[in-house]
Amino acid sequence: MPSHTLRNGLFAVLAAVGLLTGATQAASAQPGSDTATAAPQSASLVYMNTVVSQWSHFTPDWHDSSHAGTLYAGSNYFFCYTYGLTYTGNGHTSSVWLKTDDDFGNHNVWVSDVYLDTEGFRNDILWLDKC
Repeated sequence: MPSHTLRNGLFAVLAAVGLLTGATQAASAQPGSDTATAAPQSASLVYMNTVVSQWSHFTPDWHDSSHAGTLYAGSNYFFCYTYGLTYTGNGHTSSVWLKTDDDFGNHNVWVSDVYLDTEGFRNDILWLDKC
């Protein structure tokens, strides 16, 4: 058998094994969720519940000029937190902003933590790394 045929066959086998391994890992990493799109998985993602849909922002502030898209209410993942402009809503006032990807396809955008459920609002800076 010519060496290039053997080499091509080995590459095909290795590629198939790699694809199967990657697909198995990706499938096992998905959280149980009813959302239409699955969140990317990473050891640094933390899932928390937001109680209302809210605007996302390109910077950690509430200004209309930084509006990016919308993060829908429900279970959402967050990467880290930072301090930004103080915002009041949902009976809370906070200067903590959480980095996430919104439901409009914007990546690395910010939302205030005031719209987290009670458990998330009390613990977000304990559960997340500072950006």
